[in-house]
Amino acid sequence: MIKKVNDALFNTHVIPSDWRYSAAIVGLEKYLYNQNLEYEIKDEYFAFNQEDITRERFLEFAEEYYSLSFPHKRLEIQLRKDEFSQEEKKQINELLKSNAIMKKIFGKIKFDGDNKVEILECIRKNRLILTQETFRNKSDMYADFANPNLLFEEKRDCCRLWGYYVDGARKSKNLSFAFRTESFASEDCQLFDFIPFAFCGERESLFINDNYSVKQLIDTNQQLIDKLREEKEKKPDKYQTARKILFKSIQESSAFIDYDVEVMTKNRNRDFFETLYIRKRSIDILSELEVYEPFCFSVQLGKEYYLDVQKEVMDCILNLKDADELIEFFLKRDSEYLVSLLIKLNLLIKERGINMTKGMTVAYACAKKVAERLPENKRKSYRQRLTSSLALKDYSAFLDILAQLSNYTDIQFDFVYDLFENFEDNKELAYTFANAMTKKSKVQDKQTGGKENE
Repeated sequence: MIKKVNDALFNTHVIPSDWRYSAAIVGLEKYLYNQNLEYEIKDEYFAFNQEDITRERFLEFAEEYYSLSFPHKRLEIQLRKDEFSQEEKKQINELLKSNAIMKKIFGKIKFDGDNKVEILECIRKNRLILTQETFRNKSDMYADFANPNLLFEEKRDCCRLWGYYVDGARKSKNLSFAFRTESFASEDCQLFDFIPFAFCGERESLFINDNYSVKQLIDTNQQLIDKLREEKEKKPDKYQTARKILFKSIQESSAFIDYDVEVMTKNRNRDFFETLYIRKRSIDILSELEVYEPFCFSVQLGKEYYLDVQKEVMDCILNLKDADELIEFFLKRDSEYLVSLLIKLNLLIKERGINMTKGMTVAYACAKKVAERLPENKRKSYRQRLTSSLALKDYSAFLDILAQLSNYTDIQFDFVYDLFENFEDNKELAYTFANAMTKKSKVQDKQTGGKENE
């Protein structure tokens, strides 16, 4: 919520009443800091002067914030040289036509190696319009978050953000209770133009609505940006997602977030925002998992279909939902190390105690003994049958196979009594046994368990 106030220093207060105002505060603070303008951070509100927000300053900040994402900025860098190869000339001419506003401004200008002064002067004269039109229309800038036609517009009846914006003339009746337009509400604010600067990430961007205080709100989101930058510097060749860094940070540092918190996400391919509500219990599970990196990859299942393992694992943690489907999927792929982590995740989610861990240790030892005594073809056959019976929820078949293995190898399975008593409640014993029926070492499996999606 935004308030006009009679303050000796600042005439406007913004209160983080919902995530949109929280994000506006975070983006606005970056803008004011960048422009060396005065503001004040209080626990309950953010104070500033409304007249400090101008189109020119906003666009100057946006140009610096997104930097080389603007074609005209890349063009300026390309033109710093005095001599150009044919390949460089080709790249410069491609930049001159890289989007609609570049084509409009530069028209029929073609770089020939001798007219760089003309092009640079054209950029100087048209910098604001080049920045504005690129910023509002580019899919990884303003257009990812809001209706491009409403940039810099005054407060409207309908919110400018995607997922909140509605064409009132045509659709508001359909969205209103009992088809009454007066019952439809979508609050807008010009400060929402700052929301893109509050999100962190690329294909999927995140904003942490940590609004216990305004200072904490700003600090927490800056920490996420800093951690993402650190990871990129450590591993410049590896694609780092904001989601991965967020959960890795939660896991590694209880000081980062250690309480229930709302996280807003915006996927570039979707025209709406989504909410991740991270409970304290989920944070505790993450902390106890010890490792998170092994889940950060995708598996290609079809030509254009991937299983995002990280997202599926986090869905289990955030919604306190068992990971049975993932366990069964990776059992079929002989990913022993990954399955063992998923089984541990199941125990944390279900809050199973020491007794289950002891039973799993026995099940693991029994399976390894069985695998050593079986010929390779029989080991593979039995493991496949065990895995299939689990996937089909045919628990009787699983117990029959255990009986056959016990008779064939003359090994007593002490853990099996818990499965006879209640298979569903003790399913982790079955998963552990089936998973250990492989001769691949844990080290090998850890190295080949999955390739991160880049």
